[in-house]
Amino acid sequence: MLESVPEDAVVLAGRVFVALRKSGHVSSSRSRVFHAVTPYCRMSLCADEPGPGSHWAEPPGQQITCSACLRRLARLGNGRRAA
Repeated sequence: MLESVPEDAVVLAGRVFVALRKSGHVSSSRSRVFHAVTPYCRMSLCADEPGPGSHWAEPPGQQITCSACLRRLARLGNGRRAA
């Protein structure tokens, strides 16, 4: 079922999420936000998505930092990481 799960992926309720950030410029006063995104999906768990002509930047981050995504992940399950 889950053939190739990325090392830093989070697997909850049979769903795989990776930490992705939007591509593009971030001002020096703001830190990059990493969202929970299912591979091959445009929308994050918090319903955020890159704008027209943009995309999710690669490679994935090591952890999800979006507070809305983290709240929704907590509701999905117990927070086990893929091994």
